[in-house]
Amino acid sequence: SRARESEQALDALARAAMARHQMSARSFSPTALQHYSACPYRFFLQAVQRLAPREPIESVDVLDPLTRGSLFHEVQFETLSRLQDRAALPITPKNVGAAIDEVDAVLAEVTTAAHDRLAPPIERVWCDEVTALRADLREWVRRASRDDSGWVPHRFELSFGLAPGDRGQADPNSVPDPVPVLGRLRLRGSIDLVESDGHGHLRATDHKTGRAWGRSGLVIQGGQILQPLLYALACEALHPEARVVAGRLYYCTALGGYEEKTVPLTDGTRRAVQRVVQTIDAALEQGFLPAAPAESACARCDYRSVCGPLEAERVARKPVEDLADLRALRETS
Repeated sequence: SRARESEQALDALARAAMARHQMSARSFSPTALQHYSACPYRFFLQAVQRLAPREPIESVDVLDPLTRGSLFHEVQFETLSRLQDRAALPITPKNVGAAIDEVDAVLAEVTTAAHDRLAPPIERVWCDEVTALRADLREWVRRASRDDSGWVPHRFELSFGLAPGDRGQADPNSVPDPVPVLGRLRLRGSIDLVESDGHGHLRATDHKTGRAWGRSGLVIQGGQILQPLLYALACEALHPEARVVAGRLYYCTALGGYEEKTVPLTDGTRRAVQRVVQTIDAALEQGFLPAAPAESACARCDYRSVCGPLEAERVARKPVEDLADLRALRETS
């Protein structure tokens, strides 16, 4: 019938449109892949359609989390780079004073440039924000000086698969091409910190400036926390001569409570993250990326204006069997 022919033609067009978004055809960031478990449609809007919330054109009053995190990472990168150039790493109780002086100097440079760019309307508020940044950065340095785990900062902002305009600051060992991991996945991103223990072992760390979340002993948190393992796998691909033993999230501010969440890179954790990648790969091949939010996911979504406020209620009426793989993924620890 004509209706069936029309439906088949639309399916063919949809598959053709999705062909260039298959894992074998383009790269993905760990952050983008994390959206799938929260809601496949959010993943589609963010990673495939590349939609982003409109940025208001207005003067900055209080720093938004993204801007604050960007400034924090910029200061970390420059501070660690300067300390490394002076052979002043790791930070220890003996050299912590000099390291704090360095972080203060870098912060002054970074925030002076940011002040001119952001034009904050209330100078007192801006000064308070800079003071809070300084307090967090100093505490980050102090805690590093007391860390006797044996891990030493090795590379900073090690990027892969990012265009020069997207990289900002980057380690000299960064590479322009995406890194292949777990079969068909081509990964792009930037590892905030690669640490070495001096015995051929590496650890990939992603610094977080927001509030810590997720259960203790997490591996993939139902597919919503993939950065530790994916960055560890990328680090492994970039350093075949070393053994990468773990990926880590470090919530390195007072807001995050300086909490660490480390995921060891083992056969079991490799299988867990590979299952996520295979589930997303199959969804892309089928072109099946429905609005199916996880519990409370809509409250943290930038795309509510696209779906409306009742998507969680509507998904409860969708066929359970169509979402079986997604539900199974969300039940994975």
